[in-house]
Amino acid sequence: MDKSTDLAAVHVPDDEVDLYSVRESGWYAIDDEDKAVLGPFMSLGECDRAIHDRITLVAQTLSSGAGAHVS
Repeated sequence: MDKSTDLAAVHVPDDEVDLYSVRESGWYAIDDEDKAVLGPFMSLGECDRAIHDRITLVAQTLSSGAGAHVS
């Protein structure tokens, strides 16, 4: 699992799908390299919850010291 927690919610419209290398428009969580990490989601709220869940999971994994790889 990527240990970075810097994710931003971005709406990718149909005409920008190729810019983010995704298959469909929607809300995505992108990292600091503009790579889509999570998504697509139907709403900003869904995307925000997924980002929060990802940050929580990464924090728990790092604090446990397990270093397990989850994708």
